[in-house]
Amino acid sequence: MTRLYFEPISVECREGRPHSFVWRRDAHRITTVLKRWIVRVDWWRQEVCRQYYKVECDNFGTYEIYRERDGWFLERLYD
Repeated sequence: MTRLYFEPISVECREGRPHSFVWRRDAHRITTVLKRWIVRVDWWRQEVCRQYYKVECDNFGTYEIYRERDGWFLERLYD
């Protein structure tokens, strides 16, 4: 089961990849990037390009985060 949030987060990157993020004042250190993909939609109107990461963190949580333009967001939390 998953829960959707679409909330802004602060992300620290190292070597071009997310290393940790802060969500709702809690820090989450990323231990593994499970998957990475890019989504491009609505190219005929205004292009939306998102870089997604499915990550595991040191609290054993699994999250989907993405970068769109200049911001990072938490999209999904896996239960």
